[in-house]
This record gives sequence, structure tokens and C-alpha cells, in this order.
Amino acid sequence: MRSSIGRAFWAALGAAVASASCAAAVARAPVVTPDGVRFTLANAAAKSVSVAGNFNEWSVGANPLTRSGKVWTAVVTLPPGEHLFMFIVDGKGMVPPLAEDYVDDGFGSRNGVVIVRPRER
Repeated sequence: MRSSIGRAFWAALGAAVASASCAAAVARAPVVTPDGVRFTLANAAAKSVSVAGNFNEWSVGANPLTRSGKVWTAVVTLPPGEHLFMFIVDGKGMVPPLAEDYVDDGFGSRNGVVIVRPRER
């Protein structure tokens, strides 16, 4: 029989695992797909989200994400190479929560990096 401390530990562990599993379902680094790079951001409070990067001259409106529930997504066609990006949430820049890598943006923050590798033939 487990002690009350043991039960509390296992209950807390179960809750942490369930929480991590749910978070992993929506918090993703950009994913390279056959159609392009899929950018995903979970933000239930946001009214608008877009992705800006060196691939669109840091345009705030060139690549808007569409909302489904609390998750925003967009697929952007990118050529092979390293691409810097950030999210624009309600008009303000946001460091991507997950990316393959990060680089200093020169303004005291960071940009995410997504790498598109050439397709093998």
C-alpha cells in the first residue's frame, strides 16, 4: 500500500506527464513538409499571428497564420537553406518558443532558425 506521500508523488508525476503530453501536441518547431515549412504557434489570446523572416523581407503581413481553436498554423514554401524567423503576435515580435536553433537578432532578442535541406532524388 502506498503512503499518502507516495500517492501525492505519483499523482503529481501523472499530472506532469499529462501536461507535457498536451503541450507537446501544440508546441512544435517548424516542420518541413512536402508542401513547405509548417509554422505552428499555440496562443488562445492572440487576435492575429504571422511569421516574418529573411524569406519574406521581415514582412509582418506576408505570411499570416490561420487559427484553429488556440493553435495558429501556416505552410510557407521555402527554398533549401537556413531561414531566420520570428512570430508577429498582435503586431509585436515574439521569439519562437521552439526552433532548430536561435541567433541573436542584433536588437537584444533572438530569431528562430529553420533549416530546409535539399530533397534527395
